[in-house]
Amino acid sequence: METTINSTKTIESTKTIESTKASDKNLNSEFWEKLEFNRYGIISMLLLVTGIIGAIAAAFGAHDSLFELALVAFPTIISLAFILAVAPMRAIIYLSVLAIILDLIVLIF
Repeated sequence: METTINSTKTIESTKTIESTKASDKNLNSEFWEKLEFNRYGIISMLLLVTGIIGAIAAAFGAHDSLFELALVAFPTIISLAFILAVAPMRAIIYLSVLAIILDLIVLIF
């Protein structure tokens, strides 16, 4: 009889795990849908932040090395090109964050 109870608990816990995964998936898709809906406000902020930090990093952090200049310029220009090409917001956000992180690394070190 305990085996039946344990198998029922296992089935219930499996259903709970599946429902948790489904709710996380819905939450994730809702987040990206909200970003797509608010595309033009987010793009204007990303243009300013990515462009300004990239320019400062190129001017002050990467003026000695061609490798550092390439490390700053390529991700920044690609993220700005994705914005201009109206790429999906997921790609724009990921590339902009990568560009900002690389710019800050070059500025700090």
